[in-house]
Amino acid sequence: MRLYIVMMLGLFCTLISQTACAKWDEERDVTGSGNQELVYYFKTNGQGQKLVLDKYVKRLIFIQQDRLYKRTIKQIKIDGFPIDVMSDPFSHYPEQTAITFENKDEVLKKLFLAKKIEIELRYGRDQGVSVFQIQ
Repeated sequence: MRLYIVMMLGLFCTLISQTACAKWDEERDVTGSGNQELVYYFKTNGQGQKLVLDKYVKRLIFIQQDRLYKRTIKQIKIDGFPIDVMSDPFSHYPEQTAITFENKDEVLKKLFLAKKIEIELRYGRDQGVSVFQIQ
């Protein structure tokens, strides 16, 4: 009986650890010199938009293939909690927008544990919301 309990507890812990690690998808990249391998976490939603968590520079990168590259992001919601952010488009990659925040370490912890991230986009006068479910 004791062996059964230990085996079930081990199986349960294994399942929990896999779901905790499987929240964000992982992408590996090698630096230009080839000395270091970097790990980036990302999620893709049903609209084909991608959200990359850059833990090295402590920012989010929003990627959307569209014809309107001039987008502004002033706020994101992590599990319904609003956070004011700043956005900066990449000059060489206009489909990408960097999202930065003031309390970087605190926000990164919330992002790793988040279940739902909403990004409020603005294209000139048009507004939209992109939702990423993290499971």
